[in-house]
Amino acid sequence: MSLFIVVVLVVAGAIVWWISPARTTDSVTASTTPPAITPATGVPEAFASRWSAESAATDVPALTASTIVTADGGTVAGHDPTTGRVLWRYSRDSALCTAAAAWPSSVNEVLAVYRNSRGCSEVTALDGSTGARKSARTSDADDTLHLITDSGYVLAQGPGRLETWGSNMVRGIEYGRVTAPVKPGVQPGRTDCHLYSSAISGDRVAVIERCAGDPGYRLTVLGALLDSNEQVTQYGSSLITDRASADPPALIAMSTSGIAVYDGGTNGNGPTPATPRIRLFTADGAAGASSEVKGSPQPPVDSVATFSSGLITYYTGQATVVLDAQSLRPRYQIPAALGPGEVMAGQLLLPSPSGITVRDPADGADIRTITLPRRSPADGTTVILRVLGDLVVEQRGAQLEVFGPQA
Repeated sequence: MSLFIVVVLVVAGAIVWWISPARTTDSVTASTTPPAITPATGVPEAFASRWSAESAATDVPALTASTIVTADGGTVAGHDPTTGRVLWRYSRDSALCTAAAAWPSSVNEVLAVYRNSRGCSEVTALDGSTGARKSARTSDADDTLHLITDSGYVLAQGPGRLETWGSNMVRGIEYGRVTAPVKPGVQPGRTDCHLYSSAISGDRVAVIERCAGDPGYRLTVLGALLDSNEQVTQYGSSLITDRASADPPALIAMSTSGIAVYDGGTNGNGPTPATPRIRLFTADGAAGASSEVKGSPQPPVDSVATFSSGLITYYTGQATVVLDAQSLRPRYQIPAALGPGEVMAGQLLLPSPSGITVRDPADGADIRTITLPRRSPADGTTVILRVLGDLVVEQRGAQLEVFGPQA
């Protein structure tokens, strides 16, 4: 009998191993922990291209405390920022949905989301410097997913549902489609909701959605964690357009003070589209001021907001708008830019057709232009520029390219 039990356990273990992701995982960690990158003391006079790589599974350049991360196919890799040499690698034989760097100044992780039969369901947290596996989670998910990171939580949003996760990968809330609710009455009462864009700040989540019976698009504000009764807290939910005859407004960002939304002006009551504008809402979702901006009726699908030194930059398709990161009020806009950017050594760097337009972050005054020898043109895609030390990192579609000071 004991031999039979042993055989059964061995067979069961073999089956579990055979169907588990571990069987098809190849992980190579860094031999030593690379040092953290220090901030630049000045903006270089000129840049040279250092290296480039494919990274189709990242929406923005994924920067950790000491590496630049690419995610493509089924592989996530941490690179030496200056040389591009692969320091660590994590691969599976399944496709990546998305990947992002999270909490670089604290737990310093990379979140890699892989596809399985349940959608973009399998999430692995890796150490951003060494690639060591730290934790994992799996749950019901949509076929597409976007990760939005904050200092406290990560927001994972698809077209039908969203979740929040802490750095321990424990879920805070799930909202939208819930396949098998553990407890009835946890969700707000709306049904058949399509989620278009979202943002997170502190303990609140904002989402633009349209639910069954809604004539227009809706802004909903939720708590990032369940309340004491294990229910999703709803701070506010109201229609923000009169109709839904065109593309929805897009959430730009959220702060503890409020919410910023880009509205292309195509869903009002007038016979012609209104001027695009940025609309502000309170932290509970109540409408506030708005500012006209130069922009397209719908911003590019690859447009994302970047946060740097008290500023938020957002590309509208025709200009990069710079907002105050706390009040979310637009400060100025730069029509010459091709996407969002970040601050290096007290100067704002934005991507331009010829390279980088360097601006005074206080008022957007033009300081100078730095030519970049890009290996491939932008070709109409949004150019997302980030800064790591004295390096400039650009993502143009699936292509990531790193520029360093010219010798």
